[in-house]
Amino acid sequence: MVRYECRCHVILKSHLKTGITMLSIYGKKLRPQHEMEKIISATSCVEERTLKKWQKISTADSGLIHIIVSGEVEFRRDSDELCLFTVTGQCIFGLSSMYYNATHMYGLVRSNTVVRSIKKEVFAQLMTEKNLWPELTKVLSWYICLMSKRDDILVARSAYSVVREFLYEINDLIVQHQRDINVYDYIQEYTNLARSTIIKILSDLKKGQYIVVEKGRLLNLTALPEKY
Repeated sequence: MVRYECRCHVILKSHLKTGITMLSIYGKKLRPQHEMEKIISATSCVEERTLKKWQKISTADSGLIHIIVSGEVEFRRDSDELCLFTVTGQCIFGLSSMYYNATHMYGLVRSNTVVRSIKKEVFAQLMTEKNLWPELTKVLSWYICLMSKRDDILVARSAYSVVREFLYEINDLIVQHQRDINVYDYIQEYTNLARSTIIKILSDLKKGQYIVVEKGRLLNLTALPEKY
């Protein structure tokens, strides 16, 4: 491949306004922050612990709900370590364990993270006493949106379409959050695409002068073609 179909030639060095972003940016835009804060505030009596980078938050004990008060947590599929999404700031982990034995996912701490772990029966009682079930419903709907968005991007898509979405995500993370990201590692972690496939697609995009990548870092990105 040498050239691609491309309808737009605008250099995207600032915030992307195409709406084509993956879960980290997408989730942050939709996050029900007010509702999340009300729920977390209701658990203020629960003892906190601080987890260090690379520690795990497990749902192996399905009797606990984990309240992430602050920090950054990467959620991975237990069976193959695939990164599903990353949440920075407040979130609630283990809600599905309130009714099901859900142990297919765990949290991997990426920076110092404050956690409150509470028994699911106590958590449910707090939701009733504080009349917070409507707020919890909105938080659950947010999680469903995240997973639906992920399926929309990854399920039955070509490898190029997946890589294209993640390049926009990486660019947005770099521009808005000054993140230092290795594009090859990031895409592979979140997709399980073969590294050789990722290298081939990025190499072709570099040849077409759509991206500039040096030492694994994305330095420049133009509007990417829809078809490979």
